[in-house]
Amino acid sequence: MTDRSEAGGTARRAKDALRASNLSQRQVAASIGIDETKLSKSLTGRRRFGAEEILGLATATGVTVRWLLGDESQVSATPPRFLPGSDQRPGPAPDSSPRRLIVETAWDLFARHGYETVRIADIAEATGLSSASIHYYFEGKSELFEATLDYSVKLAFDRQIAWLDEIRSPRRRLQRLLELQSPIGRTSRSEWSIWLQTWARLGLEDPHASDYPANYERWSQTVRSTIEAGQAEGAFRPGDSEALADELTSLLDGLGVKVLTGIMDVATFRRRLSSYLKRTIVNPDPDEESQ
Repeated sequence: MTDRSEAGGTARRAKDALRASNLSQRQVAASIGIDETKLSKSLTGRRRFGAEEILGLATATGVTVRWLLGDESQVSATPPRFLPGSDQRPGPAPDSSPRRLIVETAWDLFARHGYETVRIADIAEATGLSSASIHYYFEGKSELFEATLDYSVKLAFDRQIAWLDEIRSPRRRLQRLLELQSPIGRTSRSEWSIWLQTWARLGLEDPHASDYPANYERWSQTVRSTIEAGQAEGAFRPGDSEALADELTSLLDGLGVKVLTGIMDVATFRRRLSSYLKRTIVNPDPDEESQ
């Protein structure tokens, strides 16, 4: 997203995504939160999409940020469902199937009210579809919940690609990565609600029947590679990157649950995380030490 040719490629893919979504420019501009004129300029390559805009565009049209950017960087390990040969398309859907509407609606309802409380009939009413239509795409509520988990993974992956690629400082990149995966903000809190319900379900069921362990491994690998990049530049302390990533993701999980359940406030969450990074991972800054 740095030169004219890359911006032009993003604009072409953005137009393809918009066309395949059957949404109007006005609808997409409203969902992104920008003026329709600005969207038109970006779609013709005369204006560059900002990170928040490209993220909003991907969410509105159902494609991934990585596909929109034509990005091959490794700022985030790719989720299994987005790897070559998977059954989930990274680009525009071939039609305007209501499947995505069902998943996104169910995701919101599950996150706000809980898996056990929400019925297929509730999802049907919220989407304006019949229960039979929902069962056409999903055998039951459990399969639909798995699809909402995949949707949460997509949202997290999109944020990482959109926001991390241009951050060069290892310290800032790690901090930003952790912020992006924290239960701060409405969307992130909804994602965490889905994660938390998944953890509870997998504690009672066979974890190998879910895609979640593979998706969590993907997240762990993203943290590990970020730590390794910082170690290579001398910004982070030497040590076993796998162990450090395990400890850091476990800490984030625990603190995140406390924030989500109201036990800890956001300011304390940030303080605890920052303190851990300084004690365990980040090399002391000489300028800070001399003050």
